[in-house]
Amino acid sequence: MTPGIDSAMLLAAGLGTRLRPLTLTTPKPLLPLDGVTLIDHQLNYLAHSGIRRVAINLHHLSRMIRDHVGDGGRYGLEIFFSEEPIILDTGGGIRKAAAFFGGRPFLALNSDALIDADISEVIAHHLRSSAAATMVVKKLADGYAYTPVAVDESLHVTGFGRGRHFYTGLQVLSEEVLRLMPPSGQPSCLINDGYVKLLSAGGTISAYEHEGYFNDLGTFERYEQAKRDIALGTFRLWSEPPPPTKLCS
Repeated sequence: MTPGIDSAMLLAAGLGTRLRPLTLTTPKPLLPLDGVTLIDHQLNYLAHSGIRRVAINLHHLSRMIRDHVGDGGRYGLEIFFSEEPIILDTGGGIRKAAAFFGGRPFLALNSDALIDADISEVIAHHLRSSAAATMVVKKLADGYAYTPVAVDESLHVTGFGRGRHFYTGLQVLSEEVLRLMPPSGQPSCLINDGYVKLLSAGGTISAYEHEGYFNDLGTFERYEQAKRDIALGTFRLWSEPPPPTKLCS
């Protein structure tokens, strides 16, 4: 098990509007990739990384996701579902599920973004940094339409809207960030209502620079690219959970 952090938040409440008509009857987390749904891959990825408890926020076609995931036992995980009658955005979704984490740091990631970062290394980096949060970032390249993130030479995030990196959606969060955000049940943006406030208050956000694979499956083009990458072996899909831990008798 990864030392210090064994819980995660998987953001899965989105409507998937850019992937319609596919997402009119199938929530984006249940879209298939080589016979495995997106959410299967993400939950297996987390389980192989030492995560044992996962909160999943739900809104669009939530019953389908609940029925598919079940209690999490087949992934080796404990699952908590956080229903959102209205979509609360990234910040609001995490804030609503805060009690699940009991005031301890936790991992958070998007259900529709494929990344091959070593979660154990991300968590170790966060714990060494003593920062209130760690954002996994990649260098911006031509054609990337992501919001720039400014990162200094000490691998600290210094601002948003400028810089040579972008945010992958994978991060480690602490209670310090959640306390700055609007009350539970209110929609909010994790960047504007959490991270920007944290920096303004003198808090520290560490940056972990990821050099490997990343694909945000927000469009048909990127969804089809992910299929090609998996077929070519460019990206490893986690189709099975880790073997159960054997206890000595």
